[in-house]
Amino acid sequence: MKQPNKFIISFTVCALLMGLMTNIGSAQTLRQKDATAKAKYQQAKQTYTKEVNFYKSSRQNLINARAKYRQFKNAENKTALEDTAREFIKTTISVMISRLETIRTKAEHIRGISESERQTILAEINEDINWLKERQPKIDNATPTQIKEEAKIIRSYWKNIKVKIKKETGQILAARITFVITKAENFSTKIASKIDELNAAGKDTSQLEILLDDFNQKIDLAKTKYEAAKEKFAAISNLAESDQLFRQGHQFIKEAHSYIKEAYQKLREIVKEIKSVNTSADIQSDTE
Repeated sequence: MKQPNKFIISFTVCALLMGLMTNIGSAQTLRQKDATAKAKYQQAKQTYTKEVNFYKSSRQNLINARAKYRQFKNAENKTALEDTAREFIKTTISVMISRLETIRTKAEHIRGISESERQTILAEINEDINWLKERQPKIDNATPTQIKEEAKIIRSYWKNIKVKIKKETGQILAARITFVITKAENFSTKIASKIDELNAAGKDTSQLEILLDDFNQKIDLAKTKYEAAKEKFAAISNLAESDQLFRQGHQFIKEAHSYIKEAYQKLREIVKEIKSVNTSADIQSDTE
């Protein structure tokens, strides 16, 4: 019996082991890059979690110091309250920076966006991080009045940053989907070429054509959801609407992902059918 051709071997390995990747060699490279990116992101997330815990502890200390001063208004408690307030503001800045660094780590490695889009996102994040870092030294020697003023400035700035974070996070989520969709479309082209090749050899490809149509429909549906998500994320411009728009966009992303999973299942069926068509043709050839 004839040996399966190289297309079937590579296609099966890529489809079943790597999902929607291009080939074995590049898949290995992508796995390595993904592993490195994932490790960096997990490290950034862990740092952020620690900073959040420091923030919560610092906030509770401020609440306690304020309550103590209100109960006993003396110089010692006043100084303690001011010191605790300074520490709280510095901790607040640190947790903000850590949050931005987490998103920056994701943006540095995400596939599916142009380098221009990546650099725009990173530039905005770096600008915000630098602004926050410049505020920190001002806190140490701030007077009570200056502490209150700095707190207001940082609170106001953070409201604006939260809007950008929602928008940038949405862009990153959408980028992950568009990367997979692009790979799926490339596979569709390869499958169509294989079907033409089998047709030219006089083989029955009717079932393959049905499966490919189903595969393409799922990808088209995923693209529709992806575009809807992009519109929602792009519309994020103010704090009042940011949460709602992000939730709506995220729901579209989840629906797109669901269609991609269904398309992947069709891809598995396509791989089996291609093997079946080739095997039946080989058997027929051997019996003639």
